[in-house]
Amino acid sequence: MSSEKKEETLDPVNWDKFKALGYRVLEDALTHLQNIRDYPNEHQPEEALPKLLVSLSEEGEGEEQVYNSVLENLIPYSVSNTRPQFWGFVAGTGSPYGVLVDTLISSRNAGKMYMGDLSICKQAINWIKELLEVPEEYSGVFVSGGSEANYTGLAVARNAKAEVDMKTQGMQSVPRKMVLYGSEENHHCLERSVELLGLGSDAIRWIPVDALYRIKVDSLEKAIEEDKKQGLHPFCVIGNAGTANTGSFDDLNTLADICQREDLWFHIDGAFGAWVKLSETHKHLADGLERGDSIAVDLHKWMNMQYPIGITLVKDKVAHYSTFVYGHDAKYLDSVLGNVDLDVMTMFSSLALSRGNIGLKAYMLLRAFGKGKYRKLVQQNIDGIHYLADLLEKEPHFEVTVPAISNIVCFRYNPGGLSEEQIEKLNKMILGKLWSEIWGYISDTTLNGRYMLRACNVNHRSQLGDFDVLVNKIKEIVEAIHTEI
Repeated sequence: MSSEKKEETLDPVNWDKFKALGYRVLEDALTHLQNIRDYPNEHQPEEALPKLLVSLSEEGEGEEQVYNSVLENLIPYSVSNTRPQFWGFVAGTGSPYGVLVDTLISSRNAGKMYMGDLSICKQAINWIKELLEVPEEYSGVFVSGGSEANYTGLAVARNAKAEVDMKTQGMQSVPRKMVLYGSEENHHCLERSVELLGLGSDAIRWIPVDALYRIKVDSLEKAIEEDKKQGLHPFCVIGNAGTANTGSFDDLNTLADICQREDLWFHIDGAFGAWVKLSETHKHLADGLERGDSIAVDLHKWMNMQYPIGITLVKDKVAHYSTFVYGHDAKYLDSVLGNVDLDVMTMFSSLALSRGNIGLKAYMLLRAFGKGKYRKLVQQNIDGIHYLADLLEKEPHFEVTVPAISNIVCFRYNPGGLSEEQIEKLNKMILGKLWSEIWGYISDTTLNGRYMLRACNVNHRSQLGDFDVLVNKIKEIVEAIHTEI
């Protein structure tokens, strides 16, 4: 090999210069969060995007130049969910310490976890089970978020309840069509999971909800009985622990009783709402969570950890592991029932093989802030939404269309004398004006044919005064646009 040939590396040529850039990036990021309440909301100017959508050069532009371009043309105009006035979506705000934790995890770049990491991961899973009051016997695996957490739980449910060996024969060999049940308020990711698992969306029985948007138990029982009479194979019920539309909770204990009686798998979608277990005043909403056969939970929503991080908890460790273990036949059970530590094996039991050590993220953040901090923040978010609901009820022309059950309230502005079409137009205009100030300030939904506005609070930066500002802004908007209705 010629001695003149340059050997390549991605390490910097000048480490001191690179460290200076690193300190600057960290300083910029933390200063942004420090002053987030005071930053103006700006929309990306037309000239910014062409500066980002450039041709890829042969030699590269260098780390600092690229950072300068992104800092100037993207960062000031990107996501709004770090702002204190963000209640549009169930999106956590992260934390400054989370920035440091992610930096540490990225620096290690561990695509596989080693023994020390596994111990930390297991500890974090145990802490999460403790916080959610889920029995120690449950296995747990960290995943990217609620969608993957639900997919993982339903995959275990399908394999555990199938009447064939799903690992070798698959859905093509089932003797009876498998069907499952969930309310009309189920999150759309559940339907996607069912489709990807080969069950087909026709396998889902969408059960109607009551006035508080909880699954109608009598309708569920009737649907199960009708499917059994038709020779189908009911295998799973999905319960909601906090719906995205209204923050409603199904009666989890009653659903667990039905599943026990009918020999069905009970999966609970607790993506954000499961954390109501930390509330002093509303933890009862999630009574029965500990009876789920599988539970999907996010940590980047109400727990405000940096994206992405979620977890699936499964009661039957063998069913969990056997769903995701590699191999063509049932010989994997030989090792499962032998000397293999299932708590270790199930930490890898999801769709991904290579994975960053997001368990370390959960470990460091939970340990840094402790149970008390998270309990207070969950309660603070619930109290904030109930404060907003009280404000709205005291104001003329505001309607609370769905009571604040947990940390979500639905409402609309209705001055009277308007048709439903006009009310919808008015409230869409209100939302548009709010979004022109901060994208995702609040959001909207349609329930029982009525369009309404929606505020969801998982924001640790929000203060009660921010909700006063919201109500006053809406009144100002209405005053400015009343002639356009």
